[in-house]
Amino acid sequence: MIRARLRAILPILLAAAVAGCATAPPRVPYSAAEMAVARPLPGEAVRFWTRGDDAAQAAWAATLLEQRQAAGLGAPRNLLALSGGSDKGAFGAGLLNGWTRRGDRPSFDIVTGVSTGALIAPFAFLGSEEDATLTAIYTGISGRDVYRQRVVRGVLGGDSLLDSAPLQGLIARYATPALIDRIAAEHRRGRRLLVMTANLDAQRGVIWDMGAIAASASPRRVALFRQVLLASASIPAAFPPVRIEVSANGRTFEEMHVDGGTVAGFFALPRSVMTATPAEAPADGAIYVIYNGRFRPEFQVVSPRTFSIASRALYTMLSEVDRTTVESLRNYAQTRRIGFFMCAVEEEMPADPPPLFDTEFMRGLYAAGRAEAGAADGCLSSPERR
Repeated sequence: MIRARLRAILPILLAAAVAGCATAPPRVPYSAAEMAVARPLPGEAVRFWTRGDDAAQAAWAATLLEQRQAAGLGAPRNLLALSGGSDKGAFGAGLLNGWTRRGDRPSFDIVTGVSTGALIAPFAFLGSEEDATLTAIYTGISGRDVYRQRVVRGVLGGDSLLDSAPLQGLIARYATPALIDRIAAEHRRGRRLLVMTANLDAQRGVIWDMGAIAASASPRRVALFRQVLLASASIPAAFPPVRIEVSANGRTFEEMHVDGGTVAGFFALPRSVMTATPAEAPADGAIYVIYNGRFRPEFQVVSPRTFSIASRALYTMLSEVDRTTVESLRNYAQTRRIGFFMCAVEEEMPADPPPLFDTEFMRGLYAAGRAEAGAADGCLSSPERR
């Protein structure tokens, strides 16, 4: 999953010395105190930090539970977490499509997404009727639909090697006002769509309540919704960071947000809303993780060269973080006696990976995901329960 990001990021790290004398576009300075109270939609709480923001998370969870209780619903039963993985998101798109064909795909109470998972998340949230959209995106596009190269500008002082304007256009094409209105309606029914970005200024992950943005009365809601999706998929240094306008204490400034995968490959927070005690656990409650990439360690004889060693080491570190997160989440689900399902790419990745967003490569992963969903012994066939 992470290897695709490394191919884009590491050349920039190695070229950093060349760009040292260049300058980036100016930004309005602001303080940590202003950052703590800044809001993208004045007067509306549409986000919270991934860690160290207990009060905001508790308030968010309380509002959700109150809303669901008023509607005659209990605690959320089904949570879907979609990981990053750039073009490997085709696996997740295919798996969701195959899941629909199985006939037992649930309506998820909470859907979370990071990076390419964030791009999948709105369509997974709205249900099987959006399968055709996911199929079109992940089997019908190529690299030119996602980025344009601008390597010289990036190395000599720009903010990235690639121009993400095509991706921005792709998001605008599919994240229409009508689709955002539908997400708002589901939000009001007590369901939640969450996306994570990384705030570079704060060095912290940010969880965005996309349904709250969609349901806002602000004229900025559509633009902000699209910005957050773009930011969550903006690989640092490969794609330009997304500057999100916020206000605090009467001042307006911009935060700098990038790919949520900088913080974690996926997330299933806040866990506090998923059955507080084992006695309250619904019999059919479950947490599903779709990991868009290889999850198991892969053997490889590493070339004794600087780039190969650095790439392999970073890939190993990030993969181990994801495996630790899965183990923690598995234990959480087992303690509360709810199901836990983990789906990941089982096929080995090519030794010489194709260019990012190669159409044929994505079509192969899409087919693999659909086949996995339909397999009698596939990842969706039996939950891990205690």
